[in-house]
Amino acid sequence: MGTISSAKLAGTSLILGPLITTICYFIQQISAPTDIDSYGDVSAIAKAIQDGGSIITITSVIIPLSLTMLVYGIFFILSELRGNGEALVGYARIPMLIGLAGWTYTAAIGITITNWADGDAGAFITIWGVGQAAQIMFGLGFTAAFLAIASRDEYNSTLAYIAAAIALLATILSIVQLVTNDATTASTMGLIVGITYIIHTIYAIYLGRGLLSRA
Repeated sequence: MGTISSAKLAGTSLILGPLITTICYFIQQISAPTDIDSYGDVSAIAKAIQDGGSIITITSVIIPLSLTMLVYGIFFILSELRGNGEALVGYARIPMLIGLAGWTYTAAIGITITNWADGDAGAFITIWGVGQAAQIMFGLGFTAAFLAIASRDEYNSTLAYIAAAIALLATILSIVQLVTNDATTASTMGLIVGITYIIHTIYAIYLGRGLLSRA
């Protein structure tokens, strides 16, 4: 494993990282289901998470790790870009790192609060706010990243532009989810954003396979 090439490691990370993240995300939705009317209800959310038990805890530990794999893979591709796409590289990296930090915080503090703090309202509201802000930053970062990647034909410019448009859509929906005080709207925005993760996972796997083929 110590002799693995950077391209092979990045390709593997791009395949496994988003795939594991998406699987864990939907496992959490299934293990801790809540209805639309419960959105924003701290007691209902806390009970749902506690009922999920160890599955929620395990997936919450895995998600930041798998997101790190995804970010590493994207950063590897960005580090190779020169010319037209290079200007967007720095803009892509910073919000992606902020988003990763936000998701790590919400995963860690969420486990602690759920297990020990009996669903403290202020803490849960903080988690929601940070989590949604992390979604926005991730969306901005990936929009810039995919636009930069689109400058290289070997990564399929058409797919990259589509991925960038979907990332921008996810960013807009995340902003709506953050600022609205309507539970139905917020829940719907969250559901659609979840679907965009699936699309980005497919493109990330495509990128990863491309890196592996040249490793």
